[in-house]
Amino acid sequence: MPKYAKTEQTSTTVKYCYEEILKFNPNFEKKQLAVIIGSTKQNIGQRINRDSKLSKKESDMLRVWLEDNGLPTKMLNVAVINDSIVQVPVRTEVELSCGTGSSTNADFVSDTIEFNINFIRKFGGNPKTVSVVFARGDSMADRIESGDALIVDESKTYINNGKVYAFVYDSELYCKQLKKTAEGITAISFNKDYEPFEIDKTKQFAVVGQVISAMKRI
Repeated sequence: MPKYAKTEQTSTTVKYCYEEILKFNPNFEKKQLAVIIGSTKQNIGQRINRDSKLSKKESDMLRVWLEDNGLPTKMLNVAVINDSIVQVPVRTEVELSCGTGSSTNADFVSDTIEFNINFIRKFGGNPKTVSVVFARGDSMADRIESGDALIVDESKTYINNGKVYAFVYDSELYCKQLKKTAEGITAISFNKDYEPFEIDKTKQFAVVGQVISAMKRI
């Protein structure tokens, strides 16, 4: 058997990582990935076709390369356990502001939680691209309360009017309903005590993902 099959493996596949990198760099070649993870040009194509998993060492090497090139490392947080269960990254240090903004690192992962894949799909989510973060503040009450655990699908970055999104705006993290208009993008709170605000095109703005579900404490 190939040497990589005898080492400690992650649950992230070579194919998934290659396809994710292509989204940011369409000219990225398979042989480049082989060099990055210490594989060979001869077997990288086979590993992609077989959808084989990265070893822990390969994952660490790829993470360093992604960070050095300014690319998100969230693709390395995917951990499908079997055909029915997915291990979802939990960002316990990340709080989505349901108020005036929360400053933190949106890529930070401190834990994982297991979900049934069909449960994620029931809410229209992709099991491979969801994460759990926490709400802070009351601007999205009564539908989202402070402390709720929010399931965010990070593959859903296209704005569909009326949907709720996690986004970065002027270096702060928010959870709001977004609406595209002829003039731009409006962020709307469910709590009517908070006025909608327009996204300033001169400031940093990036959609992290769509909030597909909120889990409440009882």
